[in-house]
Amino acid sequence: MFEIKARDGPARIGVFSTLHGRVDTPTLMPVVNPNIEFITPKVLENRFKAQMLITNSYIIYRSEDLKKKALSEGIHSSLDFSGAIMTDSGTFQSHVYGEVDLQPEEILSFQRRIGSDVCTILDRFTEPDDSRRLVEEKVEDTIERAKQAMVHRGDQHIALPIQGSVHYDLREYCGSELGKLDGTFYPIGGVVPLLENYRFRELVKVILHSKKGLGPRGPVHLFGAGHPMIYPMAVLLGCDLFDSSSYAKYARRGDMMYPWGTRNIDEIEYLGCECPVCSQIHADELKGLKKDERDLRIAEHNLWISYREMDRVKQAIHEGSLWEMMENRMGSHPAILESLKAIYEGYDILEPYEPKSRRKAFFYTRERSLERPGIKRFIQYLEDGYVPPNPGAPSILFDGTDMRKPYSRYLQNELDMLLPDFRVNLLIKTPMGTVPLELDETYPVAQSIFPKGLTSDGPHGDFIPWSGEDTIGSLNSTKGCSLDEMRIRSICDYQFHPGAGDILTDGELTFNKNRKGRIKNVFLDGRHVLSLRAHDGLFTLKIEGAVLLKEHLSAPIMRVQVEDDSVEFNRQGKNVFAGFITTAWDELKPYDEVLIVDKEDTLVALGRTFLNSREMEVQKKGLAVRVREGLDLE
Repeated sequence: MFEIKARDGPARIGVFSTLHGRVDTPTLMPVVNPNIEFITPKVLENRFKAQMLITNSYIIYRSEDLKKKALSEGIHSSLDFSGAIMTDSGTFQSHVYGEVDLQPEEILSFQRRIGSDVCTILDRFTEPDDSRRLVEEKVEDTIERAKQAMVHRGDQHIALPIQGSVHYDLREYCGSELGKLDGTFYPIGGVVPLLENYRFRELVKVILHSKKGLGPRGPVHLFGAGHPMIYPMAVLLGCDLFDSSSYAKYARRGDMMYPWGTRNIDEIEYLGCECPVCSQIHADELKGLKKDERDLRIAEHNLWISYREMDRVKQAIHEGSLWEMMENRMGSHPAILESLKAIYEGYDILEPYEPKSRRKAFFYTRERSLERPGIKRFIQYLEDGYVPPNPGAPSILFDGTDMRKPYSRYLQNELDMLLPDFRVNLLIKTPMGTVPLELDETYPVAQSIFPKGLTSDGPHGDFIPWSGEDTIGSLNSTKGCSLDEMRIRSICDYQFHPGAGDILTDGELTFNKNRKGRIKNVFLDGRHVLSLRAHDGLFTLKIEGAVLLKEHLSAPIMRVQVEDDSVEFNRQGKNVFAGFITTAWDELKPYDEVLIVDKEDTLVALGRTFLNSREMEVQKKGLAVRVREGLDLE
């Protein structure tokens, strides 16, 4: 069973439960070759804290001695490893040597008999150069083998690899069909040739389209991805597990892995690494070791680097900075940098997982940073969805190029000249484009860091550039509303749903402010409906506000509908868990304000989503909505 514990867009920290303990993802599974004892499984477990490893059942099956030992002792005792073990099936050998002489049922049964925690079906490896017709045949065979495997799955997890070569529609199809089988482990297979030839742009598309077909199921394993320089990118795209034989293969040819690439020991004069291996030896000493000892030290270095990079990825997920980490890492190699474009082109696949705000400010690292899905969605909303609070009124444009943020605080004199004596809309030119001034404290406008002097093209459309008294003289004196009223209406429309601003301001609107003059709480006809969050300029919905929105917004807008068994718990303020949700509004993103209703559309509670609507449909365990207030019928 897979449970999401923390997230940063599509990236997630999760827990995968097995018969031999839990596995915290994302993680690395070192490859253990049962014929070659290099770094032993016991050392991997005790020194490197490996929770899971992968070995090849086909190699064990073909060796009478290894086969006999595995059958009599079980794979865990045979390898001397107490954690989770995944076994591959021989599919990769078919890529290297041609088709293997083995029946799918035969190797899957063997994996079960030796006690593998995750058994892999004998899928058909799709090569990048395979014809479409051949790929279609292999995909259909893989799907059929997966169906047969799930009939006799028992208690063990079955890995159902997604194939399809670089035919992305076939990747989607394969992912979709395997997802219907309710498996528990989904490798993305057939990618080693792409990795070996630095075809990272195609790799990105393979991951994106495999995930699009599969949906938010997991965990997802990227087969053969053992180099740490791709971890930030692959985890950001939704991969949870990685296997690595590279740590050993690279070591045998003297190659040392780093987060930014690879260097051969013969090219290195200064190790420049703080891992336990490199911190105790100089480069010339490492070069002078006997080959077996040198290879072992380099392999250990490669593992330390891989595990530490995964730790950095997890930390970035926790603090909400994985996009920045990924963009910075991808600048380390031209082939990887080229794949950045493919990530941004995956907007439609990634956008549903992107929240409206993040815990950390938006950091601009390169020109295309504005194409991150969450930022692009905000910009598109301003261009296509935003309705000015004073339709038909003149729009005044201020130039914020050299201003500090939030802009409205440094335009107080100008605002006093305009509001409320004139009915106008207010715009500010920012590095993100032209932004309504009433949204200048809302994420990501105020919560962003750009190089000084950076400005945007445009703006486009009709506007009046601010020029002081001359601008005032060009306006008709028609009384308008305050910036605070404009702010409340526009934030509600953006954050909740178009029209929510009218619903939550239709009456006597009052509010109190903090010492800095920012709105703190909003009252409508004396009822507390909203509180403004200081860290992102978005609203926390109160019960009175939730009641109004539920009355005026038709189902399923802003709603999560829960099972009868969950209703009473949610009324008491307890969280909504995956598996107890019947339907969810398909526009819900992580961390959205949400109305929790029963099957009769009666308001039960309100809270904030943790999963998006797609994840709510398929996840069976873990937090789905964090309830803030329950609606007690008494």
